[in-house]
Amino acid sequence: MAIAHVATEYVFSDFLLKDPNQARYRNVRTELAVDKIVTCVAVGLPLLLISLAFAQEVSVGTQISCFAPTNFSWRQAAYVDSFCWAAVHTQALPLWLHKFFPYILLLVAVLMYAPALFWRFCAAPLLQSDLAFIMEELDRCYNRAVTLAKRMATAEQPSADSDPTEGCFNYPMVEKFLMTKRCSRKLIIYYLLCRVLTLLTLLCACVCLGYYLRLASTTDDFGCKLRVGLLESDTSVPDRVQCKLIAVGVFSLLSFVNLIVFATLIPVVIYASLRPLYCYDHAHFLETYQSLPTVSVLVLPKPGGQCDDLSLYILLLEENISELKSYKYMKVCILKHQK
Repeated sequence: MAIAHVATEYVFSDFLLKDPNQARYRNVRTELAVDKIVTCVAVGLPLLLISLAFAQEVSVGTQISCFAPTNFSWRQAAYVDSFCWAAVHTQALPLWLHKFFPYILLLVAVLMYAPALFWRFCAAPLLQSDLAFIMEELDRCYNRAVTLAKRMATAEQPSADSDPTEGCFNYPMVEKFLMTKRCSRKLIIYYLLCRVLTLLTLLCACVCLGYYLRLASTTDDFGCKLRVGLLESDTSVPDRVQCKLIAVGVFSLLSFVNLIVFATLIPVVIYASLRPLYCYDHAHFLETYQSLPTVSVLVLPKPGGQCDDLSLYILLLEENISELKSYKYMKVCILKHQK
């Protein structure tokens, strides 16, 4: 009998989790995977294309080639190239877009990162503390259930006055905390605002890139007027020279690639915006904890669209399910019981 008692204690000790380490909950993910992918692609791709554009500029050396008269020396021809490159913005067509194309991509990357930066500073600190609290309490609920089962299994002759559940049932903090999130909409508004900003930035970027492709297909050369200022009355200098922008072909290819990727990201952002409204299918992992006697009925989102912070917390808890050791233990126990 003593051997069976000791064996039972060892079995339950194996299932009992150690005291939760606070440092383990500091690395919780406060951003959904789909949003992180959109941010990485929408920011990383323009930066990659910027590096390719600057690499092309370094390899070629000059971004413009002007057909100077044959009687010009190489210094005069170089001056004509520099002068016409600086005078691009004076042309009737907005050819300055070719000149500032890498910097336009840099602006797009900055605007794409702005929603993620807003989320990191305005919503992530609160989410990190709340998710750490919820995950810690879920692990403690599991520990209380194991402690209760251990007491009931090792109790030799329970008296009528003794209660094996004493000390195992505490105030249902997780359940009450999740219930409060049904009345809150601050974080979901922040989340939808970030998705709307990302969507608008993608749409504006696609319009700008499409306009640039149309402009690049129209012309990449222009006539540069040389007789200005002191040279206006100098007949030895031609009135105009024809110039060609060398990098337009490369920039057009980069714009096309960027446009295709951004157009692909638009439905992904729309899906991410609608996902919290239909998170019922993502809340089934909480049903595992409802089988514990130390957990009351958890507040699960109902089928159908709803707009509150609870839906966002459900998605983020599912995102951090790998950090819940108690969930892994319970899934193993359920699989053994089914066999």
